[in-house]
Amino acid sequence: MKYGALEFGLSICFILSFLHFAASTSIENALIGQWREVYSGSGYYYILTHKKTFQQARDECRGYGGDLAVRVRNLPLRTTLYLIFNFDNAWIGLMKEGNSWRWLDKTASTTDDIYWIQNPEQPSNSGGNENCGEIIDEYHLLTNDAPCSVTRYGLCEHNRQGYVAGNGYRYMLTSKGTWTNTRSECINYGGDLAVDGMQEFHYRAPIQQALGFDRAWIGLRDLIGGGKDWVWADPMITSSTSENTHWIQNPEQPSNSGGNEECGEILLEYDLRTNDRACSAEANGLCEIPIIE
Repeated sequence: MKYGALEFGLSICFILSFLHFAASTSIENALIGQWREVYSGSGYYYILTHKKTFQQARDECRGYGGDLAVRVRNLPLRTTLYLIFNFDNAWIGLMKEGNSWRWLDKTASTTDDIYWIQNPEQPSNSGGNENCGEIIDEYHLLTNDAPCSVTRYGLCEHNRQGYVAGNGYRYMLTSKGTWTNTRSECINYGGDLAVDGMQEFHYRAPIQQALGFDRAWIGLRDLIGGGKDWVWADPMITSSTSENTHWIQNPEQPSNSGGNEECGEILLEYDLRTNDRACSAEANGLCEIPIIE
């Protein structure tokens, strides 16, 4: 398939400094789908673009491979995120369980890491149902208790360990390179180019939403050439079928355009279906790394 190079580049750099806060912040992938992401010392953060209830916000964060933010336990970090995302209020990963407030990572909270609003004093449990935590710009990004059913932006967070799809694998992107080079990078991570999660089509969309790519190499290759013998990189699987490769249908693939399209990729533009492409072209590789419990 002849396909013009997709160049999606966002180059934005912020340099922010704060008292007692030496970590630098750089924007990465400033806009991906409906979320924004920034690395800020202890994790990646992004703000949802629509207000939602606490549970709805949490579900969307988890759909992107993270959860509502729990590392926001110091005010300078909150200030950094506020200056980048400019929200009026946002859910964080703090909930009331019984009579105690706990972070979503199951660690107990203290008055020193929640930063409750003091005037008026919080948590107030007004109405008897304020069981979820938010931060509010009007109160200098201090924490307030609110009913979980009201709508707020969600401040999401994930670490740098990739996306866990629930199928026994973690998914990560390599740097851009040829099919062979990205496969080598995946092997160095302890995995390989994605195979298992690519055969079951329903895994593709959550992985793409979490990692934010437009195209990526997967573990599929024409072993002999000529577009006749496509095999998965997994040595336990000796051949591919139309049921597990999910080729683009319009235009029909694999086309072997130019006579050298012998490596497989998935394309966001074609609903994450599979395309054949010259192995010497460059793209990110989608790594699939077994999770060892």
